[in-house]
Amino acid sequence: MKKILILFIALLTVANITSCNADSSRQETPVEKIKVGGSSEGYPVLEILTEAKNDDSIEIIFMPSSQSSGGIRGVKDGLINIGVISKQLTAAETSDKIKYIPIVRNLQFLIINEKVTGVQNLSTKQIQDIYSGTINNWKELGGPDAEIILLDIPEDETEKQILRKHHLGENLQITPKAIIFQEDDQVIKAIASTPYSIGLVAQSQELEEFTIEILNIDNFIPNQANIQNGKYKMTQTIGIVISSQPTSVTQKFIDFILSKEAKQKLELAGFVTVD
Repeated sequence: MKKILILFIALLTVANITSCNADSSRQETPVEKIKVGGSSEGYPVLEILTEAKNDDSIEIIFMPSSQSSGGIRGVKDGLINIGVISKQLTAAETSDKIKYIPIVRNLQFLIINEKVTGVQNLSTKQIQDIYSGTINNWKELGGPDAEIILLDIPEDETEKQILRKHHLGENLQITPKAIIFQEDDQVIKAIASTPYSIGLVAQSQELEEFTIEILNIDNFIPNQANIQNGKYKMTQTIGIVISSQPTSVTQKFIDFILSKEAKQKLELAGFVTVD
């Protein structure tokens, strides 16, 4: 009887040790980290992809956003694994240390406050006249008798550079009455709360949170069809840069980003994916 009891206790002890070791093994499964930094315009794209990946073995850390140049420099210096950029690489930024991968083309809009009624479209000439101050009342464009409040962003922002390239021209002088916002993501909130205002923003889910109107440009609706046929020109390419020798976990995430599943997730969110 004593032998049976001792054997039972021994087996129970072994079982407990095995169970504890298994639990410990599960708890100690390493989580690999990927650091992301760079352009704030591209963060929503990476956030959608991170949620879609849904991999408990990977922790994706979003560093405080900056600009595209910060993302490029961060990857080159080894401070981050993925740099988010919202522009094409320049010759000076190209390096054999990094690899560039375009992901989506993102729409840019001219939006107006809800009090601006009767205005649905602006021509390139009218856009130039608003930004130069030649036109300063909405009545001149078929809208209400109210002063146009122009909310602008700095010249080094990608959105402003694209607006200049396609509609303003390089040499147009912006009216001194324009109110400049240092952070372009502040413009949406400001236009929603500032009567008779107009400004330039990039597509984001935040647009759905406010009552604003999106304008057509040169009679072209800003949609996927007009992006693909080239009629609506206000788009920016959102992409990423990675090390030419990425970590294995970074490469695993990149493989997912380039997958059909990831592209479908982005298209459902309203982005035009890049083949």
